[in-house]
Amino acid sequence: MNRALRPALALIFALSLAAGAWAAPAFGPYAFRAIALAVPSRGASVPAILTLPDKAGALPLVVMAHGHGGSKEENGGFTAIAEALAARGVASVRMDFPGCGASTEAFTANTLTNMLADMEAARAAAASRAPIDAANTGVFGYSMGGRLAILSAARGYRSMGLLAPVGTDGPDAMFAFMGGKDSYAGYAAKAKAEGHVIFTTPYGQVQDLSAKWFLDNEAAKGLAAIATFTGPVLIVTGGADTIIPAPVVAATAGAAAASSGIEIVTVAGADHGYGFYGGDPALKAQTVEAIASFFALTLR
Repeated sequence: MNRALRPALALIFALSLAAGAWAAPAFGPYAFRAIALAVPSRGASVPAILTLPDKAGALPLVVMAHGHGGSKEENGGFTAIAEALAARGVASVRMDFPGCGASTEAFTANTLTNMLADMEAARAAAASRAPIDAANTGVFGYSMGGRLAILSAARGYRSMGLLAPVGTDGPDAMFAFMGGKDSYAGYAAKAKAEGHVIFTTPYGQVQDLSAKWFLDNEAAKGLAAIATFTGPVLIVTGGADTIIPAPVVAATAGAAAASSGIEIVTVAGADHGYGFYGGDPALKAQTVEAIASFFALTLR
């Protein structure tokens, strides 16, 4: 269902958090604090941030998954979402996937298999540090993180938020990002022959992609996974997003379970950065507001 975007409650996300310090709310009645975690997963230490509202009782939780080559901050975009959730009384945990942000692992460990494991480990770590309501947990993912969120559909989440998700099956949704179908095929063939391949993203990041990265993405069945999810689903897309264009969003939404109550929000003028990486700050504000308000409504 398409709808007009709710007006942003604020355009500025300028709260500065020292680890563990309470901060004043910008979007709701609750103060909050951010706690740095080192989450054990797969024999590695995964950097994560747990953001907690100053609220009594069991807390709803959102597990957040960043995009390909991004970070748990996403240049402040994920930080703003976590703070907006906490101000509304919703906790969140977000982590750096292998080779990203503060991770000390090589990018060759950046595979769907490992990232899914890290999400579950971070979820468990959050529950060990705070009174999390296990039956009242949502999952959120941006771009490749959206693929991870969808593939997590069967893991007991109550609602799912997706920002420009890699939501279709196999590698097709990655073709535009990697220079087209033929270009993708060339990278995949080299990685499978040599164990890895060096790839430079459209944003100038140099990444060492493993053969397992390609195999995991080729085996991904996002459409089947989202079809099994019966909770509420939000997809936020950008009117100028050419990395995850409208046909990918439409296919993802079309496969969602009929009972999910899927909602599509289009941020007019937003490219794949959604204001997180410069441009009009109103785009970031609108994106953050859509996501935070969705989880505040669906997690109680």
